[in-house]
Amino acid sequence: QEPVPRNVRISGQKFILASSNASIVMSGPNVVVKGPPYMPAVEGNTICNDITDLACMAAGNCTTCTTFNQADVDHIKKMGWNSIRLGVVWAGAQPRDEDALDPLFLRRLHAVLTLTDANGIHVVLDNHGDMVGSAGCGNGVPTWFQLKAPGVKQFLGKPLKTGFPYSLDKSLNVANAFGYGHCGDDAEMWAAHAGDPNYNLLNECCQAMNSRGNQPALGFTEIQQRTMDFLIHEGAGRADFIRFWRLVAEAVKGHPSAFAAELMNEPITFHRKYMFETWVECAKAINAIVPDMSVSMADLAEGSLLPSWVTEFTGGHEDISTETFEWIKASGTVFYTWHYGTAPKSVNNMLAISKAWNVPTFATETSCVMFDAAAAAGISHSYWHYSCYCNTGPAFGNRSVPDDTFGACILGWANGGSSSCVRPTVVMV
Repeated sequence: QEPVPRNVRISGQKFILASSNASIVMSGPNVVVKGPPYMPAVEGNTICNDITDLACMAAGNCTTCTTFNQADVDHIKKMGWNSIRLGVVWAGAQPRDEDALDPLFLRRLHAVLTLTDANGIHVVLDNHGDMVGSAGCGNGVPTWFQLKAPGVKQFLGKPLKTGFPYSLDKSLNVANAFGYGHCGDDAEMWAAHAGDPNYNLLNECCQAMNSRGNQPALGFTEIQQRTMDFLIHEGAGRADFIRFWRLVAEAVKGHPSAFAAELMNEPITFHRKYMFETWVECAKAINAIVPDMSVSMADLAEGSLLPSWVTEFTGGHEDISTETFEWIKASGTVFYTWHYGTAPKSVNNMLAISKAWNVPTFATETSCVMFDAAAAAGISHSYWHYSCYCNTGPAFGNRSVPDDTFGACILGWANGGSSSCVRPTVVMV
């Protein structure tokens, strides 16, 4: 099957509609399922309407959503939005080390993209993960991949430890993180369910730490940093990551609404040179299959790291090789993704990045304040999030994982809202 043209593509520093070459600003919610089955169903005729307030959390009877259907699409368009950021979590899409994506995941993915194709909703495919992978109480990277990373097996099912130099920073030392004391150095407690792909949900030490917000210290442990080093350096790890994105590109080449690939949500590594080299190699692999697909470039945690005056003075490409940076500027298919930040500082820096790098930028995960700030600057934007898409943990009555659960209520999951960030006077194309 030959790829069909994307409905949206990049032209210089803008996204444009392929049908008219008119510039377009994407606006809408995140639709992300962090645990099994990793993708919403399309059945039903009602919109998502989560209840995850303090009262239901105390009672253990919160309610959530498991679908993204025609009613949701109609609602999104009624709100004046035109896009979604759809989670394609690596751990769920490719749960086995093989040259194929999971057939059940693919069935759900095709159903959602068939819906967005038919309704003119533009889709960013987001390899969503937080704090790297399940083996270290995060999510995103498959367990089989983590176990291939050099040195990881010695940390599997052991108390989480932070190595040098990150251990010198109290905020990054996992021993200081919220919930670590629940298990502390109790080896038996940490060993429970070790190696299970759902370790992040089944192990109570993990749950004590990841069942609330995102804690950066979880991403800088030995097990997670060795995983990231394996992924971004040239070799077998990077090859596995590129293979995943090649398989995704093959899967979606017949869906014109799937216009963009966000390679990794909030990557946790300071090694900018190797990270950007990996992004470039992924972009080449994706564009070899879908030539006009947009592909993301991102920094540590998708942060807006540099002040705009630095970007304007230096180009903002410190630690990125000249060859990589020149390729990015000339590519015509890449964009820069960023999260949260502060207005106007982050917006000003993104405008500077866009000019210096010759790429559009996209605030793919924001609060409503930054959602509006990005919109005012003509920058595409997506708020966190349409629904929490999960019913694990005490807020939902401690159901049995994974047989009686949907998704994963971990690492920043609550406060989903299908009508959050509405600007009632704006109607998007």
